[in-house]
Amino acid sequence: MSSRNNMINSSTSSEDDQENRYKTIIDEKKRKRMISNRESARRSRLKREKHIKDINDQMTYFTTRNNQMVQKIDEIAQSYTSIQSENKILRMQVEELKKRQELLQELLVSYQNSSYVCDAVGMGNYQDYLVKPWLQNTFEAQTTDGIYQF
Repeated sequence: MSSRNNMINSSTSSEDDQENRYKTIIDEKKRKRMISNRESARRSRLKREKHIKDINDQMTYFTTRNNQMVQKIDEIAQSYTSIQSENKILRMQVEELKKRQELLQELLVSYQNSSYVCDAVGMGNYQDYLVKPWLQNTFEAQTTDGIYQF
């Protein structure tokens, strides 16, 4: 029986050795998987941190770019308003000058008609500064806030 016990012990011992080897192999696989998972998690964290940094850099860039564009739009709007005001003033001046031109043409026609009468009566060198305001030497254009006043 002792040989049988030895055989049983030997087979039990052999099974224990196999089981221990199997556990060692399983433990080694678990350890490798755990190391691999840790490395994968570390790579994922690094990748996520890089992605967040890139997004923050883009946000900073676009915020700066947006502020520059808003400033440029404000400058253009101010320039547009200034030009629009100047254009309005110029249009008003054009209208005023047209009215003055019409008045001067009427005065010229009136003067020509009256000069025929004066020549007939004998008043040939009649110079009335109301009829010929351009003969006055004191005429100067004055500016007030960029508007010419005559």
